[in-house]
Amino acid sequence: MSAPIPLQPANREPEGASLSRSSSRSPSRSPSLERPPKPASVEPELVLSPPPSPRRGRNRRGLLISLALLVPALAGLGWWLRQQALAKRDIGPFTVLSRTGSLPGVVTATGELDAVNRVNVSPKRQGQLVELLVDEGDLVVAGQPIARMDDGDLRDRIQELQANLLAARSELERSRSELQRNEPLFRQGAISLNELNRFRSDYEVKSMALNAAGQRIEQRLVEREELTIRAPFSGVISQRFAEPGAFVTPTTTASATAGATSSSIVELARGLEVIAKVPESDLGRLQLGMPASVRVESFPDRRFPARLRQIAPRAIKTNNVTSFEVKLQLTEPAPQLRIGMTADVDFKTGNLGPRTLVPTVAVVTENGRPGVLLVGKDREPKFQPVQLGVSSGRDTQIISGLASDTRIFIDLPPWAKKRP
Repeated sequence: MSAPIPLQPANREPEGASLSRSSSRSPSRSPSLERPPKPASVEPELVLSPPPSPRRGRNRRGLLISLALLVPALAGLGWWLRQQALAKRDIGPFTVLSRTGSLPGVVTATGELDAVNRVNVSPKRQGQLVELLVDEGDLVVAGQPIARMDDGDLRDRIQELQANLLAARSELERSRSELQRNEPLFRQGAISLNELNRFRSDYEVKSMALNAAGQRIEQRLVEREELTIRAPFSGVISQRFAEPGAFVTPTTTASATAGATSSSIVELARGLEVIAKVPESDLGRLQLGMPASVRVESFPDRRFPARLRQIAPRAIKTNNVTSFEVKLQLTEPAPQLRIGMTADVDFKTGNLGPRTLVPTVAVVTENGRPGVLLVGKDREPKFQPVQLGVSSGRDTQIISGLASDTRIFIDLPPWAKKRP
């Protein structure tokens, strides 16, 4: 803004002209007596702000309109991105539909083949193994020699005891002769009763000494007999634990411990049976004498008939799973079967009523409760507790907690949150 211009009176003459006129009118007056000119009044300056520009209001309204349009656009973009992310979560490979159906009357269990009778044969006394007379797979009968232990100095001790026995027998014969010679003398009154009793006592002492020497020999002969290890029953040698020259020290647990190389010589087994574990939920469907079929991994195309002969009275708990051990007798034992083979057992129990069925792999446990995983919000797995029924191995009955045709997870998808 330009500086204000001072206003001047319209009838004011120039300063020079005024002085000239005054001097011409009265030359005698002094210039110092002239009245100075009255200064012009100066009004105060007013500074005013410019009026608002119409363009600035229009820009503000446009910004508000743009923000109003941008918020729904961003929300729509977020929704679209979320839908795109959900579209990538294909639950098809990870889920199935529950169905209504009837399970076949079969209870499936897993186990292994084992011997009906099995024992680790050990010597009664520690010592060195001198000779092993059998090999793995050999059939033996009860009482057959299996191995021999080192007798050490037992032979010399037996010979010494035999010499002592002969000496005791000779002393007894001498004492008997003296007694027989002195008895007639006592009847004739040649010797007293005390002398006769002395001969009788000597004879009895010599007789007891002979018996003791004979018992000591019998004990040593028993020890020598025990150095020969014999089969306790007829069966097959299933495993060898020691070799000739090994020092064997038997223990009380050697008869049942597999692989007791320092305590046993061989393992003797008789018969063949199947030992399996049945879940608690299926135990009520089993009965003694029930027929079953056994399949082993070595012969997957064959089924071996069996019969349930024993159900354990006590449960076994492993990883919070309760099961019972059962034993099956093979009705037609095959020579191809071996101890320790893995076996799958199918018990034929009859048909079951229709129920909601799910794959057994879909059953999970959370906080100690069984259940299944439903498809929840954003296709995340959602736990649903259920009451389980019987299982055929592949499928499991659902008594309550799940309706038919419900989609459930059989495997966790990669986007699933970590579950307990």
